[in-house]
This record gives sequence, C-alpha cells and structure tokens, in this order.
Amino acid sequence: MIEVIVKSIAIDSLTGNPILLLADVNNPDDIYPIWIGVAEAEGIVVNQSGFVPPRPLTYDLFKNTIESLGGKVKHVSIVSMINNAYIAELVIDQNGKEIIIDARPSDAINLALRFNAPIYLNEEVVKKVNVSQFTQQQEKEEKDEDDVKTVEELAEQTEVNNLNLPDAKDIGIKDEDLEKFREMLDHIKPEDFLIK
Repeated sequence: MIEVIVKSIAIDSLTGNPILLLADVNNPDDIYPIWIGVAEAEGIVVNQSGFVPPRPLTYDLFKNTIESLGGKVKHVSIVSMINNAYIAELVIDQNGKEIIIDARPSDAINLALRFNAPIYLNEEVVKKVNVSQFTQQQEKEEKDEDDVKTVEELAEQTEVNNLNLPDAKDIGIKDEDLEKFREMLDHIKPEDFLIK
C-alpha cells in the first residue's frame, strides 16, 4: 500500500467521464487514474475549492453524521478490484473502536478529504501512469511536429527524387490551365456537389 493525494480531476476525452488523478506522496510523477461519476467529481471539486455551501451537501451530511456518532475517518484504502470495479475501505475510528466500511473509492476519498485523512491504495490494483515519461513523450511528439519539412526536403530524403517524374509542362499541362484549376479550387463550395 502506498499513500496518495488527490492531484486533480481530468476529463476522459473519449467518454467525457471524470478521471480522479491520485499522485504518490513519495513520487509525485506516479499518477493513479480512477474513473468516477460526475456527482462524486463535483463533491471533490467543491471540497478542493474551499467553497462552503449554505446547506450541507451529501458528503458534508455524512461527515456530520459520523462526527455526531463520535467517529472520525482514520483513513481510506483502495484495496482490490472485483468485476472491473475498484473496492475501497472506509476506516472509521469511533472512540477507539475501528470500524471498516465497504465503499466506492470516490465516496471514500470524498470523506477522507473532509476529514483530512490519509488515502492509501494497493499499487498492484490501480495501474500507474508516470507523468515524466508521458511529458517526455509529449515533448518528443511536439518536437517532431516542429521538424515538419517542406515537400522538397522530404523528397531529398526519399527515393522519390530519383523517379525522374515528368514536369507538368512535359506532359502537356499549361501554366494557365494549372492556374485556372487552382482558382476553381479556391472558390469551390460544398453546395456545388449537390445534385439538383
């Protein structure tokens, strides 16, 4: 088990679902993503922003209930995965008695944040993403994009240059015909392709 903190919430570009990003306390480049629901993500965002609602929201209600019963969240742990669902444990200390409650990670983490309790996870259950490796790959891809070459530069690097392709003039295409064709392309609209 490692201790993690809530780094941020991202949005899955394919599904639009929120992703909770947990960072290893001892190695912040190691990120553990967990897909969560919108309501749970909102609960985390509200807590992280410091906004205090005029009336208790659901997680605030649970916090008040636990405190009213003489308890506090000691820690939460993401312990396993069953049927592609992460399983978490909410560990409550009630007057020296430890109570373990089965929970979804997003709910357990919402309560941990409200109690400033540590969050642990089994690193063999949640797959990690190393941000520094991702950043290096992204920087490499951006550098490759910056190295875009002209057609002539690319031709010099390939054997296309050695094909001795004929010039447009050699196959009977006149400069004015090319110019008319380019002008037509500049003014073409999608409606021009509709069958009337």
